[in-house]
Amino acid sequence: MNPVINEDRINVIDLIRGFALLGLPFVNVLAFWSPNINLSGTQEDIWVQRFLYLFVEGRFYAIFSFLFGLGLWIFLSRAKEKNDRPYTLFIRRMLILGLVGGIHNLINPGEALLIYAILGVPVVFFDKVPKQINLILGIAGVIIGSFFGAKLLLPLPLMMLGLAFGQYRVFELYMKTRKKWMLVAVLSFVATSITVAFLWQKAPDDGLVSYMEGVELTGAQVVSNRAFYDFADLSLAFAPFFTVFYVSFLVLLEPLVRKLLSPLNAFGRMAFTNYIGQSVILVIIAMFIAGETIVSYSVATIACALVVVVQIISSSLWLRFFKYGPIEYLWRCGTYWKWLPIRK
Repeated sequence: MNPVINEDRINVIDLIRGFALLGLPFVNVLAFWSPNINLSGTQEDIWVQRFLYLFVEGRFYAIFSFLFGLGLWIFLSRAKEKNDRPYTLFIRRMLILGLVGGIHNLINPGEALLIYAILGVPVVFFDKVPKQINLILGIAGVIIGSFFGAKLLLPLPLMMLGLAFGQYRVFELYMKTRKKWMLVAVLSFVATSITVAFLWQKAPDDGLVSYMEGVELTGAQVVSNRAFYDFADLSLAFAPFFTVFYVSFLVLLEPLVRKLLSPLNAFGRMAFTNYIGQSVILVIIAMFIAGETIVSYSVATIACALVVVVQIISSSLWLRFFKYGPIEYLWRCGTYWKWLPIRK
């Protein structure tokens, strides 16, 4: 079997994927450094924590789930054109993804890749279902999951939604539908702005103080934590507004400043490698943090920003000489069960 030719990449999808990848370490670091991360007691640190739960938590993970469904459809549709066994290729692709996800789960319990590999198998067969049904199922699932604050239930409908967008060829025709994207961007911006103003007021003034061994929380801190959990659940319910605004804004921005955003595009093209790399880097850094050291949200955020900057630069340099990221390359070779050229 010959590989699917990859000459006609849809740049805006790589850009959106790169943007989504930007936000993941800022959330994942809370798990990797959980014994040490806590509020420093400053107002700035409380605001940083609130910002992360308001603009990042649940927003970028949703984009990735959506893009996985979209990528699923793109891969399968192109495989059908070039190969006689597209579903065999796809199942092999998911097995490799699941294997990598299982290994990654050892350092990042609850990570997304293994879940995606498991859900990808049943979702792929929905490409035979009419696109209208997939769209309805996807939208309904996102609304229900968001309403109940059930983050674990959202990947499946988001994948269905991505699959439906692929069937409608939304991103292949985005240059011809800019007026519609503009309307979506304006409406979602208004909804997001109102939501931000509402949720910012709902967040407790003292933020969320994590429990640390040997330190007992005060009564006021317990009350503040309960209020913060309510704020976080409410924030997740409104997450779709943010996600739609992020995506629609990038779709409108991409043709205007394509060259300027090329580093972020390269970052997205190597999303598999960079996602695993973020986990490895954050775990290594955690090894050098003393057991009783408190790392503030501000410091953790700066550290994550530096990791992202380094990855964006290294991705841009790597893709000057190679067609794929290292893990993307191995995934591709495993999918087609043959060694393929990687150098440009």
